[in-house]
Amino acid sequence: MKMLVNRKEKSKDMEKGITLIALVITIIVLLILAGVTIATLTGENGILTRASDASEETKKANVEEQVKLAVVASIGEDGKISLDDLNTELGKIEGEKTGIPVSSLPADITIDGYEVHIDGNGVVSIEDNAGGGNIETGETVVDGVTIPEGFYYVGGTKEEGIVISDDPNDENQGTSWEVAKTLIGNQFVWVPVEDDSAFKTYEGYWDGDLDSILDDCEEPYTNGYANEVAEYNAMKQSVLDHNGFYVGRYEAGTASPEERTEESGITDDVVVKQGANVYNYIGWSDSNDMKNEKGGAVEKAKEFASKNNYTSVTSTLIYGVQWDAIMAWIEPRYKSEDIEVKKELLEEKNFVADSTGKGNYTGNLQVTGLSDDYDIKNIYDLAGNVYEWTMESYLTNNHVYRGGICVSTGADTPASGRRFKFPSYSVVYIGFRLTLYL
Repeated sequence: MKMLVNRKEKSKDMEKGITLIALVITIIVLLILAGVTIATLTGENGILTRASDASEETKKANVEEQVKLAVVASIGEDGKISLDDLNTELGKIEGEKTGIPVSSLPADITIDGYEVHIDGNGVVSIEDNAGGGNIETGETVVDGVTIPEGFYYVGGTKEEGIVISDDPNDENQGTSWEVAKTLIGNQFVWVPVEDDSAFKTYEGYWDGDLDSILDDCEEPYTNGYANEVAEYNAMKQSVLDHNGFYVGRYEAGTASPEERTEESGITDDVVVKQGANVYNYIGWSDSNDMKNEKGGAVEKAKEFASKNNYTSVTSTLIYGVQWDAIMAWIEPRYKSEDIEVKKELLEEKNFVADSTGKGNYTGNLQVTGLSDDYDIKNIYDLAGNVYEWTMESYLTNNHVYRGGICVSTGADTPASGRRFKFPSYSVVYIGFRLTLYL
């Protein structure tokens, strides 16, 4: 009898052991299944991830479709797009919008973080990286514009002028003149160039009339220094590839607190900041040999990037074609070939033809960005203050400078004005401006 009881107890112990093993195995199986389920739901190609991607694609497609419908609804009986009707239709689209109203085509607008491009024929496309960053490079993208590595978005939109700085303390500070006085870094403004075919030089205005010297100007200057043509081609290719470039928000200034004189030389460091003394008394180069690029504005501009440890951009003296791209961005009619349109700008006292009130024409040289009256598209002193050397040449022995001068008037020397001197010409009323290309 006692033996029988012992057997029953052993049998119960064995059953308990088997049950415990089964439980452990069951738990392991459940953990494995749970892991597989979680991976299926949340993995890189999981159900939830694919659902999120599908939702994102749906939202993007919906934005694109709404803009296409807005374009179609704005086409008149003549087959042309009415900008007034287009802006009305775009205004009906729900969501956060920038870049509206559209003033001309092609145009870029942003709807709920998606960058939408409308070309000159009304064809609509949407950027894959809208509202975020450049997927391939990891660079920041704002309103469809690349913020180069080592720079920080200060404020603005592509339409009004996106401002960047090389100092992180300036990030997201805004673009007002009052804020500009407090910024620390060198600042640049994005100039959009959406129409590749229009990236060329245009005749400017001078002394209250349309000028007539462009036929004698050349860019790049084929008889210039050895690398001039190659440098121009590299700049142009970058501008066309990226649909724009960065220009100095201010005329080149000097880091020195002392005003420059004829004896200052060119050892001072260059800054692009509000309230700096203008970097004047500097020639295009230090020689009248057109094959020489050293000792002047060209050299100071080209070395600016390396001196500031920029690795994502190339710095140059502003090209004539870049200056005219800025003029055309400010006033699209500037690039018109219609002489009546050109005369219209004069009659209107338009900025490019008559810069009265939009630059320093007081008779006295001022520091950079002294007044918010001299700001247009977040760029200061394109008119007045000092002439600015460019890469353009005139005939075989002169280089071109642009813009106004403080001892003249906005009608006589407007922002689009073009004049020239021999390369070593160095006086109080000539400075220069930098540009950056990606």
